[in-house]
Amino acid sequence: MTTLTFDHVSVRYGQRVAVHDFTDEVASGEWLCLIGPNGAGKSTLLRTVLAQVAHAGDVCADGMSLRSLRARPRAQLVAHVPQVPVMPDDMTV
Repeated sequence: MTTLTFDHVSVRYGQRVAVHDFTDEVASGEWLCLIGPNGAGKSTLLRTVLAQVAHAGDVCADGMSLRSLRARPRAQLVAHVPQVPVMPDDMTV
């Protein structure tokens, strides 16, 4: 299991602030529930973990900054299962 730490994470889309100064730690075995209305920043916060959006602050997994990791080592620490999976056209079984 992985400990996930958010340290003063903020995300802006132009002038709009999507996430402001979020700090929390999810210890191994714990759950974090993000609740809020549409546009509150829930998905944006998850995208920071996946390094899909530029952000201020830091997101760490087991003490390692995810920003400094390449895609493969990051994927070994953090997994994302989308609600609606998309299968690439060229994927074979």
